[in-house]
Amino acid sequence: MIPHRETFWSLGDERYFVYVFMALMSIVIAFGLYQSLRLWRLGQPEDRFDHLLQRFGTLLKYGLAQRRVVQDPLGGAIHMLIFWGFLILMFGTANDSTEYWVHKLSGFAYLQGPLYLGFSLLVDIGGFMLIAGVLLALYRRSVVRPPKLRNLPDDAYSLGMLFLLGVTGFLVEGPRIAIDELRQHPDWAIWSPGGYGVALLMQGLDEGMLRGVYLWSWFGHVALAFFFLAYVLYSKMSHLLWAPLNIFFRSFEPKGALRPIADFENAESFGVAQIQQFTWKQLLDVEACTNCGRCQEQCPAWNSGKALSPRNVIQQLREYLHTYGPGIERGDGQQKLPDMVHEVITDDVLWACTTCRACMEVCPVYIEHIPAIVEMRRSLVMMESAVPESAMQALRSIETRGHPWRGTQYGRTDWMRGLKIPTVAENPGAEYLFWVGCTSALVDRGQPIARSLARILQTAGVSFAVLGEEETCTGDPARRIGNEYLFQMQAQRVVETFNQYGVKKVVTNCPHCFSTIKNEYPQLGGSYDVIHHSELINDLIRQGRVKLAGAVNKTITYHDSCYLGRHNEIYDEPRAIVKALPMARAVEMERSREKGFCCGAGGGRMFMDEDPDKRVNLVRVDEAIRTGAEIVATACPFCIQMFDDGIKNRGVEEKMRALDLAELVAESMIQPATGGAGRSSP
Repeated sequence: MIPHRETFWSLGDERYFVYVFMALMSIVIAFGLYQSLRLWRLGQPEDRFDHLLQRFGTLLKYGLAQRRVVQDPLGGAIHMLIFWGFLILMFGTANDSTEYWVHKLSGFAYLQGPLYLGFSLLVDIGGFMLIAGVLLALYRRSVVRPPKLRNLPDDAYSLGMLFLLGVTGFLVEGPRIAIDELRQHPDWAIWSPGGYGVALLMQGLDEGMLRGVYLWSWFGHVALAFFFLAYVLYSKMSHLLWAPLNIFFRSFEPKGALRPIADFENAESFGVAQIQQFTWKQLLDVEACTNCGRCQEQCPAWNSGKALSPRNVIQQLREYLHTYGPGIERGDGQQKLPDMVHEVITDDVLWACTTCRACMEVCPVYIEHIPAIVEMRRSLVMMESAVPESAMQALRSIETRGHPWRGTQYGRTDWMRGLKIPTVAENPGAEYLFWVGCTSALVDRGQPIARSLARILQTAGVSFAVLGEEETCTGDPARRIGNEYLFQMQAQRVVETFNQYGVKKVVTNCPHCFSTIKNEYPQLGGSYDVIHHSELINDLIRQGRVKLAGAVNKTITYHDSCYLGRHNEIYDEPRAIVKALPMARAVEMERSREKGFCCGAGGGRMFMDEDPDKRVNLVRVDEAIRTGAEIVATACPFCIQMFDDGIKNRGVEEKMRALDLAELVAESMIQPATGGAGRSSP
């Protein structure tokens, strides 16, 4: 006999309760979808329908394959077991229903023979996966209890229902197998191992009792399944629907590039102070959050004791949206709304962000925390002038002096005295514009980095020039602090200067300048070939144009700048430089590459006062000290200053130094007899 089974085994008209449950579930789900869509309609328009093929690819990679989820080994394994177990059971149920109606309407039964046996095994494996995942989740939440997890009643309800779904599924199988397959086709029964085990336990019961167990198990299983599906949209489990949607609508703009304010003259407000000023995608972000805590676990502000938790920001916005959004949507002018900015998301939370992108890099559902935070900063800065005094002084300095370093006495060309470096006006045909940046030109600790890079380029015969006194701030600090108007003024000024001189290629040692010119200037019509000095130096070493002979003979740990690493995915070239240094021994810090820990200077924090007990750079310096390294190598002038400060604070100046890669290479390289503008670079 061909292996098969009857879909509604031993059931009469009771089977039609399935459709009653389905109808009720559909009504509840439709109402939930309607409510969510009404709330999203509050948001401002945003085009997220480009790159459709890439979006579907992202959905497969990060939605189905869960590539970011599995980066957390235990949590990822648990989620994969529950996710795929649930999907397999959903597939099994849908296939059962499809096969039933195909057979009823056409007389054709396709679920037979080896296909039926394989299907039975797959569905039971799905049940085992679901139960195992739930049990491991309960163990993790009750025994392991990682700090990033919150145990809420909703978690217990959801896990409990999923566990019962798996168990009742096997209870439905058991009586049928005990009556039919154990007695007549035991070779079929073993292909349903879960149901087979239950059947062995029940085989001593009489047939009437077995049919009764089947009936009530079936009713319980079906009712619970449809109740759970209806419950999903009203619980934490709503991420089953919103997370894939959020992944699909992820941003394909360059990492770290913030959205410009398009029309200053006609805009009635700047930034976001009210929930309806977010875009519809940003409102989808707050719905999609799974409350997993990975963003909080990686956040440098949270790890250093500050008020900011990226998770809390998203969760608080979600609660605000659900509490006050319906009234806003109805136009209820009588309801008293707390200030979303100040009261719900407090000022100290917003100013703590370093825009390091750690939260966005680990988020399994592609929530965009930084743009939301910067939009709220824009409201504080441009609508209220509610800015920390130290940050305001940096903004004033950019506006009046063209740089954020309000106390410096240096000019733009002081760093290059004695180096015979031409300006672009003097050498308009230079291949590269060396963009020095405010910090390397105007800060004591930054100038040796600029001098070292200039020496390397001269040694290699690279044709380059600088803007000199015509250089000004790129506007990066202003944009991250929230003064978009000042950013665009600065950026337009730089773009006009570049275009005046016909600049095509730019090399810079500052990751913040690098990222801004490369990723954000195209928004304002300035597109250039921008390279970071670590990339160019590595190419010059690889091609033999820079030869390293001086033995370093030190243990070196490389610190990933956030704006070079996570924002621009440059990880290998700096490490290749360290490996090329003669007799250097490279070691990694416990958090590196994509999970590298911020120095604390980004997002305008470089220019804000710090609480001495809540300093990000000290956390990072402690990690460097634990490696036993004698040198912390960086590729960012901000990072250098933060490490120098932290090393002094920890009292390890005699054991450890912070040096830029350019400084290390310049100390080690063989000097030619002549330098200056020479042959072209790679």
